[in-house]
Amino acid sequence: MKISNIAITDVIKPDFIRLNVTAANRDDAIYEAGYLLYQNGIVEKGYIEAMVKSCNDLGPYIVLVPGVAIPHARPEDGAKGVGISIITLKEAITFGNEENDPVHTIIALASDNNKNHIGLLGSLSNFLMDQDKVSKMHDAKTTEEVMELLLGDN
Repeated sequence: MKISNIAITDVIKPDFIRLNVTAANRDDAIYEAGYLLYQNGIVEKGYIEAMVKSCNDLGPYIVLVPGVAIPHARPEDGAKGVGISIITLKEAITFGNEENDPVHTIIALASDNNKNHIGLLGSLSNFLMDQDKVSKMHDAKTTEEVMELLLGDN
């Protein structure tokens, strides 16, 4: 399988970002991030449920780096396109990953095929390796600040 070279910058838009979100628990936080994808026509509602179910069934493997969770589901679970949404939480939430909890940022990922899914994960992992950018994203006060971090060379 040839990996797609799709990047965060190809799919991120201000409408896919919400800051200072209140979430009661892990499932609620995943739902909030997934709902942005749904509102913007990237996924069907069932995709959000599949993201929550995946985390509940497989554990908090989606917390890949300290403070950041990347919920996703399989393309056939209702992905209609390719996109990511980002929410920052008003209060950090424990996801159950001792090494990387608590989570303050949720980046939901959706792709309508496996090649784009893997390509987008690769682009996202490059961004997440820069702990300074991740910290700045968490502290951002506006969606414009988040967009600058994702699109620029800050």
